[in-house]
Amino acid sequence: MAKLEPKVTPKIGVMYTGLKAYWPQFPEFLDIGAKMLERYMKRFEQVGEVVLEKFVDTPERAEEAGKRFVEEGIDILYILPFGYTTGMIIVPAVRALRPEIPVRLLVTHEDSTYDLKTASTSDFLHHSGICCVPEYANILVRMRRKFKVITGPLKDERFWTEIKRDAIGAAAAREFKKLNFAIIGAPYTNMTDMPGDDHKLLAATGKMFVRPEVEEFEVEYNKVTEDEIKNMNAQFRDFYAVEDNVTDEHMYESAKIAVVYDKIIKQKYDISGYGYYWWGVSDLYTHLRAQSTIAGSRLASMGRPGVTEGDVKTAMAMKFMDLVGAGGMFLEFNTIDYDNDFILISHDGPVNFNVSEGKPVLQHLDIQHGKTGRGLGVDFNLKKGPVTLVNMTQSDPDVDTFKLIYTVGEVVDGDILHVGNPNGRLKISKPIPQFVNEWCQEGPQHHNSLGIGDISQEVEVFAEAMGFACVRI
Repeated sequence: MAKLEPKVTPKIGVMYTGLKAYWPQFPEFLDIGAKMLERYMKRFEQVGEVVLEKFVDTPERAEEAGKRFVEEGIDILYILPFGYTTGMIIVPAVRALRPEIPVRLLVTHEDSTYDLKTASTSDFLHHSGICCVPEYANILVRMRRKFKVITGPLKDERFWTEIKRDAIGAAAAREFKKLNFAIIGAPYTNMTDMPGDDHKLLAATGKMFVRPEVEEFEVEYNKVTEDEIKNMNAQFRDFYAVEDNVTDEHMYESAKIAVVYDKIIKQKYDISGYGYYWWGVSDLYTHLRAQSTIAGSRLASMGRPGVTEGDVKTAMAMKFMDLVGAGGMFLEFNTIDYDNDFILISHDGPVNFNVSEGKPVLQHLDIQHGKTGRGLGVDFNLKKGPVTLVNMTQSDPDVDTFKLIYTVGEVVDGDILHVGNPNGRLKISKPIPQFVNEWCQEGPQHHNSLGIGDISQEVEVFAEAMGFACVRI
């Protein structure tokens, strides 16, 4: 079971700005600024790999800085002013960056206060970094450039947490654009929200969906060796608690199919997220899908999520959650408990062990509701505590790319179902009827991705860096 922590290392640009006119007037000023920067760099280096451009004090220097940031491929730019500077100190650097690279203006200082009675003019200028940030903001608005201001002193851990979460969200977008996503088979018949749009993916990442043929699974199935099955079976025994109705034959077949999925998903196509479904004309084809829950669960827990019913978009949202260290589990709304104000969330099919409270339990299911075939199912309780729910949709005709709809809630303790599917009780900060009304108004699809913890900031920055629309409910 993978540890829930970010799988990306941010590459951050830091532009330390100043005003050239001050240097000859106050000879000690550069030395003061250098010492202050040294303290900040110790914290920036804890966030990620730093590309530093220091004492950017003219538009020409800003142009040089922008070129370097582009060459180095930064994920996000932090602008840290040392005293007042003019707005043109930042314009050339920001213009050089791609429009989806997030820009953050930092209102911060190494001192949280200082003695005004004894302060010199040099001290005054040293503490005047906030003076230029409204001017920076003004020109960024006029440039139609998205940005955010982060304010707090050097010692403020909230300030650094905000910086780090933004960096992780931006780095997740950079990594996301490199990945292969796949559609295998076809969406569940007549589900209007499941199809994935290649053009939207192409616009966002420069790639189209990989589309392995179902016959490739049959070919690999016929080549699996006994040693491969034995090794996979041993892994299953470590991952799962196994109920009495699960026979050695059930485990043997699930292990064999897991070997097949490994070879197609990991080895042949290097797929990072996939939607898959087919009914199956022959018994074998039905078997390759119906017995896939354990194979898919293992891959999802290793960072390669798959979603049944052909839902590649939720698999993409789950992969984002994996990148930022939140796990990622696909679920849908099943029941509203009006008396206790919660939604029961669950789904059959592949799961993610990393969001389980306790060891997942294997059950044999003679009927997979709404689907053909039979096979093993997984049952577990979702981890209790704060969670983030993300819905990736493409339904909005006014949005040319994908849209993220999300909310932050809590999985709470209480009775749940034990029917071979993970499930839990989800509470939201607003009344459930109000939440459902507002959620559905945004045009979601019926599957969601659930991540552990409040990752609202990472969601927002990821959407910003990907160029996705984003709405919080």
